Amino acid sequence: MRELYNKIINNISKIDFEGIWKGFHRYDFALYSSGDYVYFADKIIPWDERFIGNTAIKYEGKYIAIWNVDYDTLNDTEDIDIFSANMVHEMFHAYQYENKETRFPKDLIMLDYPDNVQNFCLKYEENKILAKAFHESNLFLKKQLIEKFYSIRINRQQIINDMCKCEYLSETAEGMAEYVGTMALKQLSEKKYVERMQQYSEYLHNFSILQLDVRKISYFIGTIFLVTAHDLGMNFSHSVSNQDKSVFEIITDGFECINIDDLQLETVLIEKAINEKIEYKRDFIDKFMHSPNRISTKGDFIISGYDPMNMIKFNNKILCKTFIMLTNQNTNENIRLMGETLLDMQPNKTNEAICFYR
Repeated sequence: MRELYNKIINNISKIDFEGIWKGFHRYDFALYSSGDYVYFADKIIPWDERFIGNTAIKYEGKYIAIWNVDYDTLNDTEDIDIFSANMVHEMFHAYQYENKETRFPKDLIMLDYPDNVQNFCLKYEENKILAKAFHESNLFLKKQLIEKFYSIRINRQQIINDMCKCEYLSETAEGMAEYVGTMALKQLSEKKYVERMQQYSEYLHNFSILQLDVRKISYFIGTIFLVTAHDLGMNFSHSVSNQDKSVFEIITDGFECINIDDLQLETVLIEKAINEKIEYKRDFIDKFMHSPNRISTKGDFIISGYDPMNMIKFNNKILCKTFIMLTNQNTNENIRLMGETLLDMQPNKTNEAICFYR
């Protein structure tokens, strides 16, 4: 772990943070393995519950980036350039927290994202057009494609209303951080940057179940959108303090809608995928509920921490696949539950549970 830490420090020292985003700078970071040890630049401490996930936290009065090496299912730690870029992503979250960023995703609200076929058909077309805009070398045509991307979004907003703005927040908080990490990767390796951008554009252009995972795909949409805007000479770097506009709204301020009547929607494909997603969620939660060893705990709980990438909701139940933090509203006790946990939610409440199952 110490060798890995030192390799990352060496790589990060090569990065021009200010050149990526005005005001951004390097932050301290920690590597850890759950239940083992936490490694800093100058010390090692036993792991404790403050260190959960890959994110940024406040530690000893200042924000730091943290990374759980147990999570590296894609073996990112084997590629120091990619791992360093990912750490810069988390450092940007530290920068956001330090500067009192408010435009964070409304993850618990987004669990109720509507399974609307028309919306997802348009969103897929929107993603394909964005990928095409990224690859377009003619700046006039690139700008036209971005205007078309914008126009589809405005039309979609009429279908799902404020839920569309939840997308914008994910693309802002996570998309900007992923963009910053990707620009760091470009400084470390042009080849790996090109490979990443090709992969991200394929995520948008090629249909897969990822198209229906609005939270996860926002990383890639945000990155492709910001790189494309940068290529068009649009200046979107801004202070994250006291800013309420999403990065999408900042970049497209002054845009006007253009005609999108020529779209050929993949209705059959999208409807089939949505039905399969609904069936998957129903079966997953039903299987958990019928487990013979299931134990229930009733009470009044507030969700106080979670892994947004590994939660599914069906009807009034949320299955948390990795961990969940609950606060007992009667005793103020904090409860950390690792592994699969099913929450029975208070009707019409996004963050209040009346029972959890283990």
